[in-house]
Amino acid sequence: MTLPGKGTTPADLFIIGGGINGCGIARDAAGRGMSVVLAEMNDLASATSSASTKLFHGGLRYLEYFEVRLVHEALVEREVLLKAMPHISWPMRFVLPYHRNMRFEGETPTSRLLNIFMPWMRGRRPAWLIRLGLFLYDNLGGRAILPGTTTLDLRGSVEGAPLDTRFERAYEYSDCWVEDARLVVLNARDAAAHGAEILVRTKVISAERIGELWEVTLDQGGETRVVRARMRRGLGWAMSSRTRYTSIRKRASDWCAAAILSPGVCMITTNAIFSREPTGGSSLPFRMRPISP
Repeated sequence: MTLPGKGTTPADLFIIGGGINGCGIARDAAGRGMSVVLAEMNDLASATSSASTKLFHGGLRYLEYFEVRLVHEALVEREVLLKAMPHISWPMRFVLPYHRNMRFEGETPTSRLLNIFMPWMRGRRPAWLIRLGLFLYDNLGGRAILPGTTTLDLRGSVEGAPLDTRFERAYEYSDCWVEDARLVVLNARDAAAHGAEILVRTKVISAERIGELWEVTLDQGGETRVVRARMRRGLGWAMSSRTRYTSIRKRASDWCAAAILSPGVCMITTNAIFSREPTGGSSLPFRMRPISP
């Protein structure tokens, strides 16, 4: 595989880290027509991206913080992902037992309001509040695939068998789980299909700003290679504990094409030049699009 290097056309985007963030961004950027190089020092999904909860969800608990827009966007994406990858994702039902003496675990905007308007509750969660939250969770994202929330009688039921007898009622709602490592690999494969270069067992030794470009030095099994990449305007810095350099200095550039990422740091911003996706999907920057099987 020939890498962009000295004396060749620089890559638009260089990405450090082959987890879901790195591979997802590589896939999206390549789909927009950018030239992309991704380097992972181990194998794809070798760290957190293969040891996650394996859930993708709308963030039910954020409703207590009135993050309605966040939950709405996450629920919409949940539907998109379910439709895009039914071969590696499945619906999952969750049972939420309820007892009248259940309390808020900590202070939230919702608990503060209840303390003002319903002080006799003394920190307890009323059943109507939980049901209201689940109603919103069912309907904020245009749910089309997953079943809605139902109320369960736990007395004598399979769901209630392992629980204390004081739990007589529960709410059952839907979220999803996914084979996380396969999701990473599918993103990497699709990025490669759109022209991205995915380099595993490749360690980033250093990244240095030279003129209008970044020169990234790679170690591929003892062989050293240099990749050049443009640095786009508006990007700040990236920090990495998995590479030998400690920081990338903030520097503006006239190029509106690229960025450098480090593992676990997503500091990409996109110019309007990339807002129209040639491969279809959303016009939002770096939003997931359907994955080819």
